[in-house]
Amino acid sequence: MTLLLVSDGGLERSACVLMAEVLHQQGQHCITAGPPLQGHQPLATPAPHLSIDVQQLAAHPLLDQVSAIGLFLQDPHQVQRFIQTYQGLCSAREQTAATLFSGPLVPLVGDALIRDLSLRLGSDLLLVSGEHQRRQLQSLTFNWPASLKLPAVISTGFWFPTAAPCAPAEQPLLLALIQKQIPTHIGAREQLLRQLNSWARQRPDWTVMLQRDHSWDATTALLPSDAPRANNLVDAAPGQLLPLLGSCSACLTVSSPWSIAAMAWGRIPIIVGDYGIHDEQNTTGFFGCGAMHRLRSIPHLDAVNDLPLANQAWLGGMGAEITDGPNRLIHALSALERQEQR
Repeated sequence: MTLLLVSDGGLERSACVLMAEVLHQQGQHCITAGPPLQGHQPLATPAPHLSIDVQQLAAHPLLDQVSAIGLFLQDPHQVQRFIQTYQGLCSAREQTAATLFSGPLVPLVGDALIRDLSLRLGSDLLLVSGEHQRRQLQSLTFNWPASLKLPAVISTGFWFPTAAPCAPAEQPLLLALIQKQIPTHIGAREQLLRQLNSWARQRPDWTVMLQRDHSWDATTALLPSDAPRANNLVDAAPGQLLPLLGSCSACLTVSSPWSIAAMAWGRIPIIVGDYGIHDEQNTTGFFGCGAMHRLRSIPHLDAVNDLPLANQAWLGGMGAEITDGPNRLIHALSALERQEQR
């Protein structure tokens, strides 16, 4: 079986590279494709085998040689457009389209999960991270009309390595995952950064690392240049996200999905609950994680050591209990291939 894995973002590219490596070890042929990533990236990710714009890819002759195409794009609308273009071209050429599989790499719940599914309905197979997502989809779509074809759904686990790349550092390290547009309240991001700066100044034996979870350019500063900065408040360099998640003592964020890696690797998680639990902050999926705290409940960084680890039952349902995701994918694709041959 030859698989083509298509991605257009840092998280998606990293997940596709990891999936390709595991599948290659199992004797499967995998090709990665997608456009070059722009700006500084939080992850050190190799270039894809085929560097190409996603919409140009639909007509590339390589697609005639693959058994299945995995679409892992930042915007699910792009998934829908690719499927329509690709299947339209196959129909015009009287060719059989390859099996299409897709899915949100991060755990979604409720309305966000259904919205995402609605944009992937043209795919043959849907990948979700955990059994919690799979059961939610079953319950949310049980009364959908029979005329609306639903893709098969499987749970394949998390998009990052199961083991941390390194042990926690000897010196205490708080890793703060800074998101691009969250928190959404005016001035809230700056307030969060000021709090981190204040904590760092109070406890010089700690390092507070500011790590963007998205791409950025060299001219974009997190703190204003005239703001007095604690010596132990440091901006992360590009490509350091995974090592920092492994070496940190604790990981703080509003709703970055990368905090789940810190949870799975046994680091202390802090999901900032000051901005509420709702779609606007992408915090609904963290309900039940056992790691949501208000900033005022943490008087200083030493108090972080007394915070609990993530709720392991919640974490398992979100995908941590699944360790054979690539095997599940190959079995599901083989089953779909057998159905088509009947």
